[in-house]
Amino acid sequence: MATATDRAERATILEQFGRFVTYPQAAELTSASVRTLKRLTASGELPAYAIGRTRTLRLRTEDVLNLVRRVA
Repeated sequence: MATATDRAERATILEQFGRFVTYPQAAELTSASVRTLKRLTASGELPAYAIGRTRTLRLRTEDVLNLVRRVA
């Protein structure tokens, strides 16, 4: 369950990065490599979105933040 601190931290990240992030920005947020994030996209675990007519993919910031979970 998300605490008030977790929600505030997420809001700050969303404010700073916006609704969508690039793979390098997602890697910075999760401490995972760009390659790992692209593997997750290829396997369907992390959705990616084409913005506009370009072939550049973006990740929803919320989806990226959902990869990181508290375990203790």
